[in-house]
Amino acid sequence: MVKGIYIPVDESLPIELREFNGLEDYMNAVDGLIEAVDIDRPDATMFVNEEGKIHGLDVNRRACLLLWVHNSRYRGLGSIEGNVVLVGQPDDEGNTLSVPEELEALLLRTHVYQYQITTINEPGTWYGNQRVFEDWVEAYKAALYKSQTWALVDEVRVVPA
Repeated sequence: MVKGIYIPVDESLPIELREFNGLEDYMNAVDGLIEAVDIDRPDATMFVNEEGKIHGLDVNRRACLLLWVHNSRYRGLGSIEGNVVLVGQPDDEGNTLSVPEELEALLLRTHVYQYQITTINEPGTWYGNQRVFEDWVEAYKAALYKSQTWALVDEVRVVPA
């Protein structure tokens, strides 16, 4: 059994930790065939509806924020439509792993957030400020906004305050 975070496209519904037993459970969660989209920092995978764009599903804005902050190569280039399941990346045998504890704690048990940045001049050094957020979505939006408005920003992340 794999623990994953279910991120419904309907923003009036909360994200939730669920247990998944295999492909059929993932397909039921995303309402169709699945496609794996990897994210970084920490390594995780989003299972998304492979035909979401074709079927005209609504954009999952929360999943897009996660993708764009955790994997900058996708930033602003595409969107994710429909429901999403966030799990760990597969092990060496290809078995899906549970969502990383770091993401589970950040998205489901943290109550105050901050964002941090690295710059192109110092790519390994993370900087933050005193601004705090009580909602992870707002923290991710602010981090993404900073990445788009300050040319020196290399990477962004959201962390517990």
